[in-house]
Amino acid sequence: MRDNRRLQSARALIAAGFLVGVPGATANAASTFPRQDPAQCTAFGKAVDARKAADTGKSVIGLWTGIHDLPEAQNIYDTYLTPGPVTHTYTEIRSTKALAEFRNAAETKKAVAGIVNGLKSGLTSAPPAFGKTYDLKTAGLGADVPIAWNDVETTPGFIAGGRSGVELADRTFLPDRRTITGNYSLVRTVSHGKTKAILHVRGLKLDVHDSVDFCPGNLGSGLVRGVSLGLSRLERTLYRDTKRCGPGAKCFYARPALFEATTPLNDVSVDVTGAFSAKAGATR
Repeated sequence: MRDNRRLQSARALIAAGFLVGVPGATANAASTFPRQDPAQCTAFGKAVDARKAADTGKSVIGLWTGIHDLPEAQNIYDTYLTPGPVTHTYTEIRSTKALAEFRNAAETKKAVAGIVNGLKSGLTSAPPAFGKTYDLKTAGLGADVPIAWNDVETTPGFIAGGRSGVELADRTFLPDRRTITGNYSLVRTVSHGKTKAILHVRGLKLDVHDSVDFCPGNLGSGLVRGVSLGLSRLERTLYRDTKRCGPGAKCFYARPALFEATTPLNDVSVDVTGAFSAKAGATR
């Protein structure tokens, strides 16, 4: 019941808090990517509107990460909503729980299966030598893997999602990357008097470079769209204080939070004897 009340509170915040809308948007923050809303990634004209967007964003995000136990995602969003200058530094995700969610996600497993299938499909045209180990790169596999994590109740779904990239306020564009590295080998085994060919794919590692950002970004629909729109505008709204963000500094209310997640993946072994049998039958 407590979680239900918290979820209802989050929905109420979304409905009531982000009515800042388009008024106050400025034209001096023109972006090089297509916008989903005329005000996306344009600066707020009034500090009071920016503070309201930031406060409501913090409340909604905090409720969501609390409900679904996403402390690492909360840390990334805390960085995102801490005013300061643009940074090009990636924060390494170290949380065991968060890395396990990247590793065990259905989308990650599907990507690994796609790599294995790619290796299998090449066996008949360019079979590797038995007993020799090859890097996945030699097969042209594992680079720029199109993984999109969809479950926003998990860390990868909430902070990574699909592939795009981020355009920082200094106009630098950093693409998202998902890479799977590892090696593979083909070995002969004998079981019950029958020779089999086994494909081993080992030493797999997932490396993710991404960011929490909304420039560009999918604003979503419905009530959530107002939250996303407000956050995108904070990325272009100048921030001033008397400490680190004085007149000589160029700081913003929100800064894209760049992060890197690296985790080992499970080994895969698959019987590919049938592929060679099919090839032998086709050549008769």
